[in-house]
Amino acid sequence: MLGIGNVLAGDDGVGPAVVRTLVARHEFEPGIVIEDLGTPGLDLVPHLAGADRVVLVDAVRAGATPGAVRVIEQRELLASGAGPRVGPHDPGLADALATLRFAGRAPRELVLVGIEPADVSTGVDLSEAVRAALPEACKAVCARLRRWGIAVRRHPGRLSPDLWWLDRGIEAAGP
Repeated sequence: MLGIGNVLAGDDGVGPAVVRTLVARHEFEPGIVIEDLGTPGLDLVPHLAGADRVVLVDAVRAGATPGAVRVIEQRELLASGAGPRVGPHDPGLADALATLRFAGRAPRELVLVGIEPADVSTGVDLSEAVRAALPEACKAVCARLRRWGIAVRRHPGRLSPDLWWLDRGIEAAGP
């Protein structure tokens, strides 16, 4: 499970927020890799190379209502192809997947849990819409892991995630 996003660009930090929330509030079976990767660009390749299954979490502009959560399958990501390099993630996921497919090292299964951002301007907080979507995004990640047969259990206590960059905590909206 990999969180992608720039925590200094508002809602773009939702990937790291979801991953850190999941780590604080759930237990995963041994061997599961969980990382906040920031904005890796082509540095994403070694994190995906040879992996069996991968869940990525990131802000995704798809023209939906801010805070909308969407699970995007690998085939859909590959069909869209690489786009122009214009943002902080570039080169992006499509480039990394194309590189890995060419090398015969692409993950067998990959999904992207995308959250529609409201505001990705410079700032260190999540918009209300994206903050409210955190529980749904966490549920989507856990549902996919369970679908793949991976054990996910809630921590007995409600731990606070380490979201050091946010202007305020997420207890009210947290999953």
